[in-house]
Amino acid sequence: MPAVTGASERLRWAVETLDVQPGDRVLEVGCGHGVAVSLVCERLAGGRITAVDRSAKMIAMARERNAEHEDKTRFVHASIEAADLGEERYDRAFAVHVAALHRPGPALAKVRDHLEAGGILGLFSQAPSWRAAMPAEEFAGGLAETLGREGFTVERTAAKPLGAAFGAAVIARRAG
Repeated sequence: MPAVTGASERLRWAVETLDVQPGDRVLEVGCGHGVAVSLVCERLAGGRITAVDRSAKMIAMARERNAEHEDKTRFVHASIEAADLGEERYDRAFAVHVAALHRPGPALAKVRDHLEAGGILGLFSQAPSWRAAMPAEEFAGGLAETLGREGFTVERTAAKPLGAAFGAAVIARRAG
């Protein structure tokens, strides 16, 4: 399978850190152009990804970019709060730069409610001002506290140099 073109180091790190398994059912919140969808699809064999974005233009671009993965993908044009996910449950969910998942509220509740008990949530962010690990670690620590109060057990946080700034990650498991 050809390598995904146009994938940033940040998106590659996020998908690698999420550790998608071949049979996983995955939810991406804020899929944008669908680059991370492509990276996830490279790892799937029998699994599926549902990608949600509030922008019709981004969904169209993501769908076009991932046409070869039509059997593994579902695209939903809506905010995560309004997305019709039906009774679907996911093994893993993730978001890169989606502030609505960084605080208690309907977006985080929707994702939590559609994760299987024990399912993994990966939240990733990067700010240009994070020129050292400390601000990214502080961000991840604060986000970990929020997730702990919202029905998740934080497994790990990470800060990683990504280009000129650091990225932050929080990997949490939905409580049983």
